[in-house]
Amino acid sequence: MKRMAFAVMAVLGTALAGPAHAQRSIHLGVAGGVVLPVGKLDNSFTGGPTGLVTLSMGPQDAPMGLRLDYEYSEFKGQTIDGSKTPDMHLNSATANLIVPFRVGYAKPYLIGGAGFYPLRLPGSSKRENDFGANGGAGVSFGLPYTSIGAFLEVRYHAINRANTSSYHFVPITFGLIF
Repeated sequence: MKRMAFAVMAVLGTALAGPAHAQRSIHLGVAGGVVLPVGKLDNSFTGGPTGLVTLSMGPQDAPMGLRLDYEYSEFKGQTIDGSKTPDMHLNSATANLIVPFRVGYAKPYLIGGAGFYPLRLPGSSKRENDFGANGGAGVSFGLPYTSIGAFLEVRYHAINRANTSSYHFVPITFGLIF
């Protein structure tokens, strides 16, 4: 785990070094959508709403950018054998590299990184603090006649839980960048 943290910090440091501070671009964004449970989570939960707040950094002409995300997701509990599983709420704070492909008006990109996933399982008073990774793809575009940008993306998150199996989920979000 220490090696992964060191590698993430090295990559982020490389992405932030380079252009002078005055050339950097920082944007705030918000997004919403739906989150889908995958694997073990799919056995007890169905999809629910998700929300994202993002801070995007990097010059427009850079080959890579950095994005810091906070995401809140809610999984609806299923009824299994007559008993309903309580809903589960999941937070995540991730640092992600973005690799854009400048091909015209709509700009596809790849996104991936590592993060911190605190969660409290339904029926438990103990909070877990786990680490994980995510990766996905999206497309960004400008809204006509405004300086606001928009994006649509899908990502796959894997939470490495201590002493038990991992959790996996896929948020699909639409957002605005200011």
